[in-house]
Amino acid sequence: MSEHTSGIKRLRGKATGRNAGTAYGNLVWVATIPDRKPPSISEQAADIFAKLDHLLETLGSNKERIVSATVYLSDLGHKTSFDEAWCTWIGADSRHWPQRTCVGAQLVGDTLVEIMLVAVRADCNAVDE
Repeated sequence: MSEHTSGIKRLRGKATGRNAGTAYGNLVWVATIPDRKPPSISEQAADIFAKLDHLLETLGSNKERIVSATVYLSDLGHKTSFDEAWCTWIGADSRHWPQRTCVGAQLVGDTLVEIMLVAVRADCNAVDE
């Protein structure tokens, strides 16, 4: 479900007080955690990447249009394994690689990774009604 307010498109999230994604003008913001919480960082990453693909597409963008990514890891010891999953997902074409940072963070429950993205919409002239 989405809502349009003053040119802002908001995708409802599961948690009260937060949205799954927002688009305004040419920009898209999405933040998410994996739905499934297996003990493996690579499995959680695969889940989160599928969600990000869907959210970006719904808001008129895709992973090739990401300009900035902040990755929160519950344990920085997972960074090497996460980097491998990230590189597989983001692809080999360096023209589509965003600025990215990984930070250690205290995440809730069994969540090992959370990602916040900023992307450009595919139709750079996109304006929501």
